[in-house]
Amino acid sequence: MHYLQSIPLSFFKDYLKGQINCESAVLRSYGRTWSVKSRDRRFEDGWQDFARDHDLHVGDFLVFRYGGNMVFDVVVFDTSACQRQYPLLATQTQQTAKEIGKQHEKRTSTSVTLESPHFVSNLTLESMKSFRLNIPRKFARSNDLDRSCETVLVDEQGRSWMASIRLKDSDGQVYIGRGWRNICIGNSLGLKDCVKLELIGNGITPIFKLYKVASNSDAKKLPNCFGSNAGCSGGSTIILE
Repeated sequence: MHYLQSIPLSFFKDYLKGQINCESAVLRSYGRTWSVKSRDRRFEDGWQDFARDHDLHVGDFLVFRYGGNMVFDVVVFDTSACQRQYPLLATQTQQTAKEIGKQHEKRTSTSVTLESPHFVSNLTLESMKSFRLNIPRKFARSNDLDRSCETVLVDEQGRSWMASIRLKDSDGQVYIGRGWRNICIGNSLGLKDCVKLELIGNGITPIFKLYKVASNSDAKKLPNCFGSNAGCSGGSTIILE
């Protein structure tokens, strides 16, 4: 595992076939980069360094978000589907992050910030009993979510949770199913609580930011934003096993 990592054939055909620089790739994590060689749909030279620095073990799984030009942003999850944290890597890039944050703050102070698509939902008795959260049909259609796939939800503490998006064939309802129960328990969500889900990554594996809204009255102050191009981050996401 520490020497080779295969790229799924379907992803390779759709996104990487014909890339001029396909023999080399860049992996990014916590602001650091690792250069790796790519051959026959495999990461080879350089992959061992990445695996060692991230202390990868059998059973871990990785989400690769492709940004083009053979550059991948990588997130590591452990066997409990929670995002692995790397304090040392984060410390090494803390100063850079602060500088980037200042630059972003300076830019947005004189410009209009576009919100990512999001929706707000009240947790009903039905949703709590079934441990699933319906996604508004309009939101699903506008953002290409009317399909069955895996998804990642990041809560306000920065923890990541794996869940599944499912499409109900009988009526076309899209909902978050498997994994939603653990999310509710982990975030102390209960009946009549309100949540806001912001779509911050819309690739093969969508990524949501989860916010807990204090009350129904607060939820009314957060209008739904269904647009598919309202500030979504680009690229695609793949899960490698």
